[in-house]
Amino acid sequence: MVFDHPVGPGLPEWYWDPGFGALWDLLELDHAVTVDYLTRLFARPGVLRTYSLGQVAQAIWFLVGSSPAEPLRAVLDSSVPLTARVDCVAAIPTFFRDFVAPAAPGPSRANDDPFHTACYMWWDLFPTWGGPAAGEPEIHRVCLKTLSETLSVRSELCQLSALHGLNHWRLHHGPQVEQTIDAFLAATTDVSPMIRDYAAAARAGCAL
Repeated sequence: MVFDHPVGPGLPEWYWDPGFGALWDLLELDHAVTVDYLTRLFARPGVLRTYSLGQVAQAIWFLVGSSPAEPLRAVLDSSVPLTARVDCVAAIPTFFRDFVAPAAPGPSRANDDPFHTACYMWWDLFPTWGGPAAGEPEIHRVCLKTLSETLSVRSELCQLSALHGLNHWRLHHGPQVEQTIDAFLAATTDVSPMIRDYAAAARAGCAL
């Protein structure tokens, strides 16, 4: 349901249709089921190879945050077992490593390619940036670990996405963000000049 929709110039996202709310309510998905579905998707993203990257991009905007449903916000629902929510976030690096990296080889095109833009904006849309009123400490820890693991993927788009997220997380977790970026730059000597410059800006919390 989330991925199988037409995309293209002039076509509005399916989830902004006036009938979306009624359609979504018919599914009767509670947050525990939503977390389970998201975990399985992130852990086994190969199921998406039947869809175009444009369709996947549209679904990322829907799932991660820019939609009336905001399914990923379920990871902040304390009524869902914490272990399930931690496992969901911990599966995100697999999505980037196994799907995003092979789908987007070479330089990032976050400014002009819809799939690249959606992946770049992942952590901009994410329902928490580690603030005290947005998730438990365990959720914050697994998010920071996930960002670090995604940053280590040998893909410019994955690295850019993770750095964009770390830039936001620096507000509440400055020392850990700085440590993560420093360790990445020390261990990865073959990063592109763009990534090196963006990392310096993200480390200071001033990346765009």
